[in-house]
Amino acid sequence: MFAVDYQVCRRCQRGWVEQPYTLLEYQRCGLASAGLAALRQEQPGLAWHTLGGHFAESKAFWDVVGVGVPGGYRQHPPCAHIG
Repeated sequence: MFAVDYQVCRRCQRGWVEQPYTLLEYQRCGLASAGLAALRQEQPGLAWHTLGGHFAESKAFWDVVGVGVPGGYRQHPPCAHIG
């Protein structure tokens, strides 16, 4: 139902998410928000970012799920440790 690619660097205390995907029939039900929250809970203490730019239609999503999240899911290049 929901999937997301992610990488973490404990050395830099950063995590990156990319290409979140929710099946069409489950979109706008809070599943992606819950999935990202679960990921943050599994990987505590990280600032969260994305690798790529956000599509115009997804900007509102990232703005909402980034509230109160260190890093705010803003675009940030990967560190040299995860190359």
